[in-house]
Amino acid sequence: MERKVDFLRELGTIGVGHATIALSEILQGKLFRLEVPDVRILRFEEAASFIGGLDQVVAGVSIQISGDLSGHMAFILPVESAAVLVRLLTGSEDSTDEIFDELGRSALAEIGNIMITSYLNALSALTNFVLRPSIPGLAIDMAGAVWQSVLAGALIDDEVTLIRTDFSAEGIAVEGNIILLPEEDEFKKITRVLGLEEM
Repeated sequence: MERKVDFLRELGTIGVGHATIALSEILQGKLFRLEVPDVRILRFEEAASFIGGLDQVVAGVSIQISGDLSGHMAFILPVESAAVLVRLLTGSEDSTDEIFDELGRSALAEIGNIMITSYLNALSALTNFVLRPSIPGLAIDMAGAVWQSVLAGALIDDEVTLIRTDFSAEGIAVEGNIILLPEEDEFKKITRVLGLEEM
């Protein structure tokens, strides 16, 4: 387990580097910083609580991974944090209730896609695997519903990997979670290619 967490922490560090560059570019030079303060491997019920509880409204962007590995990745964040990122990208001053119009949803999907593919590219760099993301899907709903949509079709055991990502942009702090859901046998491929006995 310790080796697995170390690997995920390294993945988080590299992913944050890629995401910082990409998001700073689309935010037109605004001061933008990310860090990974926490990496956890949790059971389903623990993971739901970790992202804020099943009744909290969240935004979730998810993709399916194909290629040398198969699985799913998602970026889930509180709806208030999602609204902050959309305002930074679009310049909108709408309230949280109004900001997720067609433009806002498109901006959020793009931010989520950048976050997920940054981590996916980091995973590819660490393993030399060819990894192809699907078109991202977006859901804004109570965490329980978003959680179910992310897990739909994910063939995993009972563990969920979460990489917490904290943002700071223009003096505003927001938070999100990258969720990695490789199929169980796929982690064994990562183990072999990295020369680790067991994760």
